[in-house]
Amino acid sequence: MQCHEFDMTYFTLLPPDSTSPKAPRRGALGRVGQLLAAAATVLALAQPAGAAYVLAPQYSGDFGAGAGVDAEFHRIRNDWSGSAVLWDETNLRFGAGVPIGTFPWGTGLWGQVDWAAVQQAAAGELSAASGAIVQSFEGALPAINHANSRYSECYTATWGPAALVPFFAPAAPLGNCDNGEAGDPAQQNWTARYSGFIRITDPGEYNFSVLHDDGFFFRLIGADGAELGIGRDFLNPRDRVGFDQNLVLGEGLYGFELGAWNRAGAGVVDLRWTSGCSNGCEWTLLPSENLLTAAQVPEPSAAALVLLSLLAAWLAHPRRLSRWRRSRCSRPGV
Repeated sequence: MQCHEFDMTYFTLLPPDSTSPKAPRRGALGRVGQLLAAAATVLALAQPAGAAYVLAPQYSGDFGAGAGVDAEFHRIRNDWSGSAVLWDETNLRFGAGVPIGTFPWGTGLWGQVDWAAVQQAAAGELSAASGAIVQSFEGALPAINHANSRYSECYTATWGPAALVPFFAPAAPLGNCDNGEAGDPAQQNWTARYSGFIRITDPGEYNFSVLHDDGFFFRLIGADGAELGIGRDFLNPRDRVGFDQNLVLGEGLYGFELGAWNRAGAGVVDLRWTSGCSNGCEWTLLPSENLLTAAQVPEPSAAALVLLSLLAAWLAHPRRLSRWRRSRCSRPGV
């Protein structure tokens, strides 16, 4: 079966407690079938032309420098056949038909729903990927920029260098980059997840982009749970995708989550940003001082916690509480 690559790009501007809509676009290699437009919704693209997206920080203020982000990587068996991504064999399209894992050739990772299944299995929850994970890494890393050996061999000169996924060792080069699915079998069908906080020290306009192969989603989380997001579901040609408009960000911390997956061949994911750029932007990796793990976010100070405890104890004292109740009952008309 010939492996087709599809481009489902989506931009989202999400209120709290909403689900993530997706708006598909056709890519250079994704014109073989019409994607499921009925399931696509665009919110962020409703912005007026030239407008920037405004997102207040989740935690406002001046915070100290960070040292990296929380990261986890998992690799599953190449013969895993539990993919729930739908495939319409008649029309050669994703998003309709039957689970692709039911086809003899439908092994491995095919989209975001499979990424989610791997995350559930890694967390010890029952999922379609339970028992399929063969390698894992969880820990703090200084940068968001990882790939497998096939990417490093064939595409560093074009897209830039990347560190190896932590549990991969350098593989012997194959010497021919024409085959898009070739590479070390022990470096295929892996997922990545980065999370934590992005530290903004200079308020203004920013943009973020993700280099990916095969797919990804990126969520930036601001005040009251509001989100901005971009992503590409299924399998896609290697590319860098950013927001269609700049983001106006304030000083403080923004929560984020970046998920990515690779099925076969080269695999890569990195997160870059640019400041105040509207055309011909130069993307740079986020410095480690602008990345914080969840553990690095300051908790309320000890003094503040003591004051809150004393106040709670004062209010909860039985004699004081009964006096407060009597005072209310003595008011006229109560």
